[in-house]
Amino acid sequence: MGAVSALLSHPLASRNLVRGPLLAAAVSMLLGTVGILLLTSHSPAIAVVLVSLVFGVTSSATTVGNQTALYLAAPPDQIGTASGLFRTFGYLGTITSAVIGSIVLRDGASDHGLHTLGFVLVAAGLAVLLLTVLDRRLMHRTPGKVADSSENTDAPMNTATMNAAPMNTATMNTVTNPCKENHA
Repeated sequence: MGAVSALLSHPLASRNLVRGPLLAAAVSMLLGTVGILLLTSHSPAIAVVLVSLVFGVTSSATTVGNQTALYLAAPPDQIGTASGLFRTFGYLGTITSAVIGSIVLRDGASDHGLHTLGFVLVAAGLAVLLLTVLDRRLMHRTPGKVADSSENTDAPMNTATMNAAPMNTATMNTVTNPCKENHA
């Protein structure tokens, strides 16, 4: 999983895409979750490896898509704060997954526990897919500009203008730095 994630991260990051990687992450998460639902204690090791490889795609696409969105949305003077919050919520997700895993597998690892975890992941994957598809801000070709139907909504972002017109900075300032002091 780590190797696939590492191999895919650079090509994805070099294109400065947001919507495509996030859609790929949601779809690969659902595919990997279906793989979990098909696994049993009698499944061959190669089946477990294949499911792990699918989650490697999820990992790289999620990281790249979310980081690119962060850099497009946060004002340049708040990138550090936004990055810190990004990592904080990543850690909270890790803690949440550990809690869910310990609840589902409290009686030990079993096919039933694995499949229950799979159903939880299906729900999470569907939520991520719906949020990604329905988020109109992800359809922007360049920051601050809504793409029309003739534009490729997942064309690479122009890195020269990434920070010139961040998306929805009025609400992002509150989210990225709620304690910002006014030095007037």
